[in-house]
Amino acid sequence: MNQKRELPKHYNPEEIEKKWRQFWLEEKIYHIEKPRKEKKFSIVLPPPNVTGSLHMGHAWNITLQDVAARYKRMEGYDVVWVPGFDHAGIATQFVVEKQLKEEGKTRFDLGREQMLKRIWEWVPVSRNAIRTQLQYLGGSVDWDRERFTMDEGFSRAVRENFHRLYEDGLIYRGRYIVNWCPKDRTALSDLEVEYEEEEGKLWYIKYPVVDENLKETGEYITVATTRPETMLGDTAVAVHPEDPRYKHLIGKKLKLPLVEWERKDLDGNTVDRYIPVVADEHVKMDFGTGAVKITPAHDPNDFEIGKRHNLPMVSVMDETAHMNENAGEFQGLDRYVARKQIVEKLKEEGLLEKEEDIVHHVGHCYRCKTVVEPMVSLQWFVKTSDERLRKPATEVVEKDIIKFLPEFWKKHYLHWMYNLRDWCISRQIWWGHRIPVWYCEKCGHINVFSEKSFEEYFQKLVFNIYANQKIEQIFSPAEVIDYLKQPNFVHPEMTNAEFYEKFVFLEKLDFLHDENLLKELIDKTYPKVVLLKQPKEGTIMGFPPHAIYTLRANGWIPEEFTAEDVYEAFNQHKDLLTYLYNKVLNGIKRLEVFDSVESIQEWLEAHSTGKGCKNNRILLHKKGDKFTVLPELVEEIKYFLPLSCEKCGSFFLKWDEDVLDTWFSSALWPFGVFGWPEITKEDIKEAEKFLKENP
Repeated sequence: MNQKRELPKHYNPEEIEKKWRQFWLEEKIYHIEKPRKEKKFSIVLPPPNVTGSLHMGHAWNITLQDVAARYKRMEGYDVVWVPGFDHAGIATQFVVEKQLKEEGKTRFDLGREQMLKRIWEWVPVSRNAIRTQLQYLGGSVDWDRERFTMDEGFSRAVRENFHRLYEDGLIYRGRYIVNWCPKDRTALSDLEVEYEEEEGKLWYIKYPVVDENLKETGEYITVATTRPETMLGDTAVAVHPEDPRYKHLIGKKLKLPLVEWERKDLDGNTVDRYIPVVADEHVKMDFGTGAVKITPAHDPNDFEIGKRHNLPMVSVMDETAHMNENAGEFQGLDRYVARKQIVEKLKEEGLLEKEEDIVHHVGHCYRCKTVVEPMVSLQWFVKTSDERLRKPATEVVEKDIIKFLPEFWKKHYLHWMYNLRDWCISRQIWWGHRIPVWYCEKCGHINVFSEKSFEEYFQKLVFNIYANQKIEQIFSPAEVIDYLKQPNFVHPEMTNAEFYEKFVFLEKLDFLHDENLLKELIDKTYPKVVLLKQPKEGTIMGFPPHAIYTLRANGWIPEEFTAEDVYEAFNQHKDLLTYLYNKVLNGIKRLEVFDSVESIQEWLEAHSTGKGCKNNRILLHKKGDKFTVLPELVEEIKYFLPLSCEKCGSFFLKWDEDVLDTWFSSALWPFGVFGWPEITKEDIKEAEKFLKENP
């Protein structure tokens, strides 16, 4: 007898959607391993930040993409819709620092390594919650292609992009005025500053005019400012060249109010308290008093005027917005405390003409809401003002190749493009893509390294693991192998080795699965670093024995060697050896042993007999007039990833501690998810075919 099946009276979305959602995921019905060339369509999901949860904006955006993806599938296309997540540099570090604050700690208490470890532990918790939300929305993405803006492939793409732009002169390091967050202690791009309307005051300050003998004439120039604390860094007052009120004062000097102490500019030069009146056409005669105080180190407009008139830059605040040594008696005060005291002192000296209540727009850090402080800082920039970048992006809109809807956004876009300032891309935080720049401590040369600096895949691999801060520059094969065996952060169903094949190198590579082959390649390629067994008592094994054992391990001295052999080899590899053991031993002692053949001979004799060594240690075996090392004294042999200065060849390089703005990697998202910068054999064939068909 047929049993009747009753339909539920009410639709239960939780029950129905859960069933089909699980079916979609298990059957991988939206996964296309290899789309057909003739009919393929792709979308990359704008990666949501890992810091929070999805909101209505995400839901709307994802729905539109889902409609497009499903429509193209209905048209017969192989659709690849790539999901992923953004590491959200400042935002993520801010969240974890907030947790630390509740524990009474700061990131500086943990140190860089432990702080990064803490963030890596936190990120999956938030990311997995967002992933679940995406799945609940029913987005038909291909989860087998999921990516992360700090995964192994993306990190590689970011470094290569930086390297290419640097070589093309489109990335540079220089002093520039930046938006500085005193709480997060980092530079911010213009897009990361949010302006809020606030009540404030405008203070009118009188600057006494002085004659050739620096005596006050009784005449004043009055300037208006909302930030009187910055006046301590003034290096000029600017007026319009045609302003009849001030024309006679151009070239004269003013006495900077309150400042009775010596100030230094950013280069350490002494700056006079008597500042010039300069003429500049950018000053508006009908705005304020028509005279503008110029503080090049603390205002973007003043910075530009300062450059035009070659004015010194005097910084009066530190990175926490407390007044520094250039602030004299106000040193150590918070900027707002200093502001109050400066205003009171100006009143006492009769130099405050008046003050007005105003409403103005004040810039805040988009993340922590702290009022930003414009500061001149040594930062890295993309030269977005360069015509090679600006012109193509402008012309496609001017010629209506790309159209804006509604139309009025075209005007806003072009105004922005015509007035582009160079983009500050360095951030003084720890979470993010560390800038791939190494400064030579010997000659000062700037060295940029990326995977394109290496030819062999296994060399690219080792550098990539090091640059991702998963191993140290001095490493063991076991550390590399252990890392390759670990579950991948983005795809834990894969090992890191498998992730490299599928998403980074885009091909099968034997050394990723053959431990012996990888060990052999490392042994043949990288300098060996010997670590000797340390005694339980007495002084540690120092630099001389380590240097000699490393010379021998690398074959730079023969198995049976003389003092002359050691002297010659040491001088040839001195820079490398001193760099290595500065790191391993936290400093070099007894370097004088290698000053001459005689001093080396004396040391070899003493440490082959135990006589003359205060610990009576025998570290070498003497055989006639030659010496050999004792293998039983070796604790471990590690290897060194050699990065040397392109100019002078020194290994004494210091890695830049800043990270790149999150948007530097986000902008690469549509390219990186599909394997850029790797070029496959298939890509080469396609390119050759295209060139043949289109001569």
